[in-house]
Amino acid sequence: MKIILTNLIILVLLIFAKTTFAEDVIFTQGTYQEMLDKAKAENKTIMIDFITDWCKWCVETDRKVYTNTEVSAFANANQINWKIDAEKGEGPELTKKYGVKGFPTIVFTNADGSEIDRIYGYLPAEQFLIKMKDYNAGVNTYIAIKSLLEANPNDPVTNYMMADKISSNGLGGDVKMYLNNTITYDPSNEKGYTDDAKFMLAYLNEDPQSLIALLKEYPESEKVKEGYLNLASYYADKDNQKEAEKYFNDAFAKFGKNDFDIKQSYGGYLMGLGYAVMKNEKSTKGEREKGIKTLEKCVDYVKGTVNEASAYFMMSELYLQNKNIKKANECIDNSISIYDKKSYRDQKEKINKKETKK
Repeated sequence: MKIILTNLIILVLLIFAKTTFAEDVIFTQGTYQEMLDKAKAENKTIMIDFITDWCKWCVETDRKVYTNTEVSAFANANQINWKIDAEKGEGPELTKKYGVKGFPTIVFTNADGSEIDRIYGYLPAEQFLIKMKDYNAGVNTYIAIKSLLEANPNDPVTNYMMADKISSNGLGGDVKMYLNNTITYDPSNEKGYTDDAKFMLAYLNEDPQSLIALLKEYPESEKVKEGYLNLASYYADKDNQKEAEKYFNDAFAKFGKNDFDIKQSYGGYLMGLGYAVMKNEKSTKGEREKGIKTLEKCVDYVKGTVNEASAYFMMSELYLQNKNIKKANECIDNSISIYDKKSYRDQKEKINKKETKK
């Protein structure tokens, strides 16, 4: 009986271990050249994840994307996955080689290191999986779109795809030219991309009135959500909080209170307000208390992401500025429990020193 029970326990542990490991993307250890050699030997695509110590959305990608079972299953079966710190070792040289301008940047390459395409910035797991599969199949890549455009330069869909590719990947190129081509070659929007092109142009031209008009003209466009958020961002940059709040509210009303994109955007807006108070040396105690309330509201929108840790960090600093050591400590402890990084530990040490001097 004991032997059977022991065997059952071992079996359960093995199943648990397999399930656990299956949930994470496995990253190859070694040098760049060793990774290329491995990819060549196994005839696989390479996924290079450029990270830094301070990149919080790199952490979010680790936590929310690479632990997704569909993402990890595909990545582990079809790719050689490799992480590189952009600021250490081979990182700076490879960052220059691949023209990496921000983080996270995930570059997909052939076995010889030649780029297929990239993912720039954070993408939720579902969107990440689609792009990863496309790039492995050579679909919707920059090179594929470029070839289509060369074959048919007057195609409105391909012109839009090129504009979107350049814009979303942070590449060099005349985005406005391709957007204008989309509009010119399909003025009646038969292909369904002219409305998207108009929204993108209005955003690039920082033209709020055009965006407002487009929201009325194309209420069902795929770019409507971005239109609301771009308007909110525009007015936030102009310190017009009333108008910014209006367009955030309009976005929530149309797409729901739980929409991830809108919640993150609104949370970022609230965080910006709190940050401005925190960094202003002339802020009064009352203004700091108001800033804390803004950040408490922010937490509700960014909960479960690394931005939650950032919000608590700012609250900690504002409490510290108001000489509330206890609350400052509570908030920084929350930050560290969510995302343990040096700047948060430094804040904890600073608070402890203040407490010691009391």
